[in-house]
Amino acid sequence: MTTRGGVNAGGKVPAPRDATRGGVNAGGPYPGSGDGKVPALSMRVSIGTRILASFVAIVAVVGATTFALLDRTLGEDLTGELDARLLAQTDGVVKWLETAGHPERLATRLSGVVGARVTIVDADGMVLGDSDQWADLGRPIGDAPEVAAARGGRIGRATRRLVAEAAPAYLVAVPTKDGRVVRLAVPTARLAATRRELRLRLLLATAVGMAVAIALGLVASRAIARPLRDMTRAAERVTRGDYAIGPPSARADELGVLSRALVGLADEVGRQVAALTGERDLSLAVIGAMVEGVIVVDDAGARVVVNPAAESLCGAAIPDRLAGHLDRARAGHASDGEITLRDRVVLVSARPLPETRGAVAVMHDVTRLRALEAVRRDFLADAAHELRTPVTAIAGFAETLADDAIAPAARAEFVATIRRNAVRIARVVTGLLELERLEARVEATTAPDAIALAPVVEAAVRAAAAARPDAPPIEVAIGAGLTVKGDRDGLDHVVQNLIDNALLHGAPPVRVHAEAVAGKVRLTVADAGSGIAAPHQARVFDRFYRVAGSARVGSGLGLAIARSHAQAMGGDLTVTSQVGQGATFMLELEQAAPGVAQGT
Repeated sequence: MTTRGGVNAGGKVPAPRDATRGGVNAGGPYPGSGDGKVPALSMRVSIGTRILASFVAIVAVVGATTFALLDRTLGEDLTGELDARLLAQTDGVVKWLETAGHPERLATRLSGVVGARVTIVDADGMVLGDSDQWADLGRPIGDAPEVAAARGGRIGRATRRLVAEAAPAYLVAVPTKDGRVVRLAVPTARLAATRRELRLRLLLATAVGMAVAIALGLVASRAIARPLRDMTRAAERVTRGDYAIGPPSARADELGVLSRALVGLADEVGRQVAALTGERDLSLAVIGAMVEGVIVVDDAGARVVVNPAAESLCGAAIPDRLAGHLDRARAGHASDGEITLRDRVVLVSARPLPETRGAVAVMHDVTRLRALEAVRRDFLADAAHELRTPVTAIAGFAETLADDAIAPAARAEFVATIRRNAVRIARVVTGLLELERLEARVEATTAPDAIALAPVVEAAVRAAAAARPDAPPIEVAIGAGLTVKGDRDGLDHVVQNLIDNALLHGAPPVRVHAEAVAGKVRLTVADAGSGIAAPHQARVFDRFYRVAGSARVGSGLGLAIARSHAQAMGGDLTVTSQVGQGATFMLELEQAAPGVAQGT
């Protein structure tokens, strides 16, 4: 059977897949594969790349967060360290101020010692000394929140510009016991430079750490992705029908468990597919070997499975007569009937397929059965016709003989008629019994004899001449030494029947000829009568058959018995004829090896 549409559709076993292919699928998308095509690794982002990208993103976020936290912490630490230093220096300046005078000169000297700008403010907010701005001496300090805090008894801190065009400065103000305020100021530029330097170092350390982390992540991602990639390729092989993907991984982690599970799954799928493919192939082989035609259609009415028997009946397309039965079956109704396909009488039985809208039809070729039924009817009619006339005659004359007033001469004539019809009935019954015996091939079970053909023909010619003294001579041409394999009684019967038939229904001259051809012996009996028309030639060997217009003599069983004898001896009996040119009957038997033959 041929495969169409993925399943068997032309009458020949497919493929698998094939299959196997499932089968049964030779050939179609696998579950879970979408349209049946698996994208190549180069056409998609690999899991190793995704793992590495995720790792890099995590490292980047962690690095950036760490950098921000460290930068902030270090800035606060630097500011705290500067604040502590300034407080300590301020305390020293306060001590110097308590024991020394001239704050305007003291501020300049102490500024060189502490490395900061020193400003001394009295209790009234007037500048008593300033290491950087002598011009501010005797002037009010103005709006200085750190000084205001110190005058309130607290330590004042601030980051601001002391001069509009100057850089910002970090200021610490401390009160003294006599109500004055000592303020130290350091430019934040040095603090910012330190933070920049620390920030650069942090950035370098972060970059190196990220590079190392990315390199380690690349190694780790490859270590993770390699077995996953191998399993992915193994899964793709399974989708293509290759289930031998072992051996499994020996790893003890989850990837090893997944690998072993995948190999086990592939093995099980392979076994199941093999089993299903075997069942499918067996089913298709059985369907293909069936004498009955089997045709399966899908829900659209297209052919899916057609075995050779159905192909010979339907051809390349589904005939309309069969399509009607399949349509009714696809609608859910059983449909049976007898149709004619390609001059064959076919009994159709169509049924819907469960769980689908398809249908299956089984076709039985009953042409021979119907022909046999017709032959049986004809035989019964012919037998009844052959027996009715003599039986009627016997019954009528027997009833007449019951009358005692019948003259002896008439009585003797009636008795002779009854005997003649009884012989006729016996001849018909004997012929039928002979046919049954020959068709049972009783003779074929015994070893054939080597029989000389010439004596058999000569005996048949003499018997015919004795039965019909007024018949013209029969021309005989038999090759010397021709012997055949067969049964002497059967051969006598066939030859005698053919010669009698030629004399009775043909016209002179009657010729009997025999020759050896390719290990066979062909015996022909030809006459020059009116011949047999072509439509009748195939039926002259049927029981009780007579050619229209021929003399209705005999039982109509002679040629049927003769052919049965020929076939029982392993040969055959045929006829060739043309209307107006006589008929030629040919007996063909196997030639016997040279030697002593019966009848010599």
